[in-house]
This record gives sequence, structure tokens and C-alpha cells, in this order.
Amino acid sequence: MKLIVGGCRGTSPVAQPEFMKYGGETTAFLIEGARGERVLVDAGTGARPLGLRLDGEREISSLLMLFTHYHLDHVSGLPSLGLIYSPRWNIEMASPKRGGHLVGDVIPRLMHRPFWPLQVEDLKSRIQFTTLRGSNSVAPRNFGGLQIRWCGLHHPDGSTAYRIDEPASGASCVIATDMEWGESNEEERAHFLRLCREPSPVSLLLMDGHYCDNEYAEFKGWGHSTWQDCIRVAQESCAKKLLVTHHAPSRSDESLVALDVEVHRAWPWAALVREGMEIKVGES
Repeated sequence: MKLIVGGCRGTSPVAQPEFMKYGGETTAFLIEGARGERVLVDAGTGARPLGLRLDGEREISSLLMLFTHYHLDHVSGLPSLGLIYSPRWNIEMASPKRGGHLVGDVIPRLMHRPFWPLQVEDLKSRIQFTTLRGSNSVAPRNFGGLQIRWCGLHHPDGSTAYRIDEPASGASCVIATDMEWGESNEEERAHFLRLCREPSPVSLLLMDGHYCDNEYAEFKGWGHSTWQDCIRVAQESCAKKLLVTHHAPSRSDESLVALDVEVHRAWPWAALVREGMEIKVGES
């Protein structure tokens, strides 16, 4: 199983040269399974380059899109995802009900006039909307050789963390892009730790570390964790590796390089994620 990072910036994209090492595109992660499965988590501006990666497909192909939530930095890249305009693609867009909203209601609104000239019903791809059952999964959802679990997170209007397992290889990945660990209650924390621990300690945890501990008091209630929270959660859940994501749009490459060193020094199995990374999940 492989993870490809299309975008890992939080809140808004940035395009200046001093942000390019870690990347300026907002959240989009692609999982490729050993049997050819493709799962796209979120459709921030980083979805466009991931779509270009897949655009060379010449046969009918399938894509599962999982949405963590519908804030603009996680969905604004959808109209630029070329796959939705191609008749070669079957695309399932899925999410639990969050904040009273269903994925089948939100996505057509996102592309509705006057915001975009083509409506969902005009697209050449075959799109199916699926509401995943329950805020927290009871049983895994199968997609080819992959198993998908999820749980709710503490974030304004709600958010979802996804765990993707590949039982054949033993690889697993948890993606939690927007979560405020400091404000999460006991039940929310227990659900997330269980997601990371079961059915086995997760191979790779990607977690929102937008802030540092010394910044958090100023931004408490904004819906994001600190990188120190990420390390504490990774250690408590026995995750094998940690990548900190959702970088603040104000953090330049210079500041992120220094922060990356600090993160790795705090826990040798932790680092900041970078746009364009390709990671073989489960390998040392």
C-alpha cells in the first residue's frame, strides 16, 4: 500500500517560493492498494495533481473519495479534479453524516451555479454518493483488498478520521487532518485511540499538528491540535510512524525545516509531511 501526498497545507493554499519545499496545496491524500485500489481522502487544491497522476488510465477505472468534512480547504479542489469529467472513471464519494450534512447534498451545492458552470449531472464520469453508516464505524467497509474504518473528531461542524488497512500486507494508515485534541472529550479521545490501535497498532498516523504547544492558548477552540499532541497520541496508541500535517499557511519552509528537526528530536519516528511524498506504508 502506498500513500501519495497531493497537499498538506491547512486553511488556505499558498504559492510563494518560500513555501514550496513543504508545499502550498491544501489537503488531499491518495492511497494506492496492491491490487490497484485507489482511495482519495479529501479534495483540497492538492487533488488536482493527484488527478493528473491518475489521468493516464486508459481503461474504465474506479476511485473511492472519502471526505473528512466540507470546509473549503478540503473540497475546493474538486472542480479541478479532471477525473470527474472523464467517462473512464467510476467515482464513489462517501462520508458519514456530519453537522447534519450528507455528502450527496453538499457536493452538488459546491458545483452549483453560479459557482461553477458544469453541474454534477453534467459530468461524464459516473458518480455515486454514499452516506457511511454511523459517526463511528461498527464494521469495516471493504473496497477491493482494503478495509476502511472511521470515527468522529472534535472540530467545528465535525470531522472524520479514516483508517485504511490492507490485510494482505499488514499495512495500515490513519488520516486525521482536522482535530482539536486539546478540546476533545473522553469519549472522542477513546474512539480515536481505538481507531489507531485496532485491529492492530497503525503503521502510519497522519495527524493535524497545525500549532505548537506555546501557540495553542491563543487559538484554543479553532479546531486544531499541536504537533506535541500528535506525538503524545502516536505514543499512546503505539503507532509505528507519525507524519504531522495541516501546516499553517503562515509557516515558511525555513520555519518548517526548523520545526521538522524539533519534531524528529522529540520522537525519532515522527516528521512533518511534505507535498509530493510517496510512502510505502508499513515499510521501515
